[in-house]
Amino acid sequence: MMMLLFKIDGERYSLSVADVVELVPYVSLQNLPKAPGYIAGLMNYRGNIVPVVDLSILICDRPVERLMSSRIVLIKPVKEENRFIGLLVENVTETIKIDETTFTDTGISSEAGAFVDKIAMDGVGMIQVVNVSKLLPDDVKVMLQDGIASKASGEGEPDVV
Repeated sequence: MMMLLFKIDGERYSLSVADVVELVPYVSLQNLPKAPGYIAGLMNYRGNIVPVVDLSILICDRPVERLMSSRIVLIKPVKEENRFIGLLVENVTETIKIDETTFTDTGISSEAGAFVDKIAMDGVGMIQVVNVSKLLPDDVKVMLQDGIASKASGEGEPDVV
């Protein structure tokens, strides 16, 4: 399985490349007043307004550092919808191939383990595998569903692709 590798607070994490739509440079984001602290802002991606989640705040309660290796990873939280979420991460270093048979579970209940439910080992150490479906906090999922529901009912602006 191909994985996108990144580091937060010195720990290695990965996302399945199959979940990644595109890697975007760390661009200036539009502030969203009164948004939760982990919402870094909004970006324009090919005519679509995309909320960007600071993954570092979710993982270790500090914002992503603006590094040359910091990126916005675009994902589709609902594969069937034309809706994107940006994940702001730092130290995006490489893609690696990991044999799926080497994955082990964390040994911790899913509630305590939050969005990391598998671990892979390589010659350097552990790689925590981020489960995109468990990644977003419930309030973000609700906001997305509200946005999708309002589009389905004809409310709001149409997306430009």
